[in-house]
Amino acid sequence: MKKLLLLFVVATSLSAFCQDSVLLRANYNEGDEFLIDLEQSQNMGAAGGMDMKIKMNMSIIKKEGDSFTAASKISTIKMNMLQGGMIMDFDSTKKEEDLDETGKMFKQQFDPMLKALITTKMTNRGEATDIKVEPMAPGMEEFVKQSSSIKYPEEKVSVGSSWSTELNQQGMKIVTKYTVSKIIEGKVYLDVTGDVSGMGAGKVTGAIVIDATTGVQDTANTEVKVSANGAEVIITAKVKTTKI
Repeated sequence: MKKLLLLFVVATSLSAFCQDSVLLRANYNEGDEFLIDLEQSQNMGAAGGMDMKIKMNMSIIKKEGDSFTAASKISTIKMNMLQGGMIMDFDSTKKEEDLDETGKMFKQQFDPMLKALITTKMTNRGEATDIKVEPMAPGMEEFVKQSSSIKYPEEKVSVGSSWSTELNQQGMKIVTKYTVSKIIEGKVYLDVTGDVSGMGAGKVTGAIVIDATTGVQDTANTEVKVSANGAEVIITAKVKTTKI
C-alpha cells in the first residue's frame, strides 16, 4: 500500500511539471503591465557594427473577448556604434549637456521614438490586426515589425510540434520555423530556425521560452546571418519580458 501511495505521489508530481500539450494563447488581463528589455547587436565585420539596448513599457488597456489592445512606449535607448574607425554612442538617460556632439546628433533622431506611443490591437494568438504609432517617427515602423510577437498556431502544441511565420522586410523575406523542444514546469521551449531570401540570403537560429499559462514570451534569443553583395552581417537579438 505504501509503495502504491508513493507511486501515486511521484506520478502526480510529474504531471504537475510535465505537460503533454499546450494551447498557446495570450491570456492577458486589462491593467496588466510588462517591462520589455531588448538587446540587439549588428556585426558587419571590418565595416563596423552596433550594439543597442532598449527598455519599453507595455500596458494592456483594453480586452474584448479573444482580443486586446496594448499601449507601448520606449523608456530608454542606449547605443554604441563603430563606423569608419570611429566609436559613437548615445544614452537617453543622460542630460543633453552631458552628451558629446555625436550624442546630441543621435538625440535629435531618437527623441521622436521616445515620445511615440505604440497602440497595438492583437488577437489572443498574438496576431496584430492594427498598429498605430502617434506621433509617427522615423524608424518606428521597422522597430514595431521587429518587436512583433509570434503568431501562435490554432491547435495545441506538444513536443515535436512546429509551425512557421513569414515576414517581408527591407526587400528580404524571412521564413521562421518554431519547433517545440520541451514542455516542462509550465514553460514551452521552442527551437528557432529559418531562411532569409531576397536582397540577402542567410539563416535564422535561436530559442524562445513561453509561459504556458499567460502566453508571455519570457525570453527570446535569435541570430540572423545574412550575406549580401559579398558582405556578411550578423544580427543578434535578446528579448526579455517581465510582468510588473
